[in-house]
Amino acid sequence: MPSLSFQQYGQGKAIILIHGFPMNQTVWNDFVPLLSTTNKVITVDLPGFGKSPLLPLPFTIEQVADSILQWISTENLFNCTVIGHSLGGYVALALVEKKPELFSGLGLFHSTALADTEEKKESRLKVIEFIEKNGVLAFTSNFIPPLFSDQKHPAIPKVREIAMLSSKEAVVGYTLAMRNRSDRTSILKEMTVPVLFITGDTDIGIPVDSIIRQSEQSKSSNVHVLKNVAHMGMFENSEATAAIIQAFVT
Repeated sequence: MPSLSFQQYGQGKAIILIHGFPMNQTVWNDFVPLLSTTNKVITVDLPGFGKSPLLPLPFTIEQVADSILQWISTENLFNCTVIGHSLGGYVALALVEKKPELFSGLGLFHSTALADTEEKKESRLKVIEFIEKNGVLAFTSNFIPPLFSDQKHPAIPKVREIAMLSSKEAVVGYTLAMRNRSDRTSILKEMTVPVLFITGDTDIGIPVDSIIRQSEQSKSSNVHVLKNVAHMGMFENSEATAAIIQAFVT
């Protein structure tokens, strides 16, 4: 399997940051300095995004996790806290399910252990239909603003540019993989590592009450609700988000 593109910063307890959809590891560039003063921070491009090669189509979240696990083994990473943003959280859950001994903690950052609802599954198919009709650029250029509570947030152009670099194959492949992913709420009950939930109070895609119910399934969980934040806490309230992660890792 081809190697994945990644960057490493700082020293201390290791944190792996896994980006969301349809982004790449550069979405963390402004956020990493807030963590790397006290921790070793590793960011990675999921297969097919950024500079990491795409898996053969079609692929599953489990196969994406396998590629990350191979990278973790190659880089000799262990006892890490893995923080997954949105799609990255789905991958992080699969990582900890497959190899719990490698991780000291799991963070679901604007993410969920629930599978897609039937309504959401239908929405995913409509995304693919839209891309087939209008092209991937039309989708990625409009995908980002609704992720923010403030539709005029200054980070939106930067994040949009990152999303617009994504290929049609990657966007369609991950849309199907997310649609078909398993419900992993049962894994929360089995996990022995602490679980961090960070959510936004205006995130319409992942309601706060859903996250609270999931946190109650975990033996050791921490829940933080960011005020006036939707789905992009690393931009909408970066300092609070970094402090939450640092406290969790410590």
